[in-house]
Amino acid sequence: MKKLLWTALLFCMTSGIAWADGYYEYIPYYNNDPFTFCTRGVPQDCWAPVSKELGIYTVTNQYCFNAYSATMFARVCPKAFPMGGGGSSKSAVSTRDSADLSP
Repeated sequence: MKKLLWTALLFCMTSGIAWADGYYEYIPYYNNDPFTFCTRGVPQDCWAPVSKELGIYTVTNQYCFNAYSATMFARVCPKAFPMGGGGSSKSAVSTRDSADLSP
């Protein structure tokens, strides 16, 4: 009996397992696509994303609001798109040689 309880506890602990790259959670929307989920939100659940990096959303209609998908957004999206990680990787500093600049 103790072995069964230990196995059940171990299974519960690994259901939200952290993979080599960090956090992983299955998203039951948009075929488990975090980019689409975090960019569009779930309009039929009456909320819209404000900041995917911070996990902030706004409720568009309180009568049809689904807290399950909204709290998933607040939990998953900051891990999928950390601050500075989702933006452009281009630098604001020019990498061209000054000799190449022509008037």
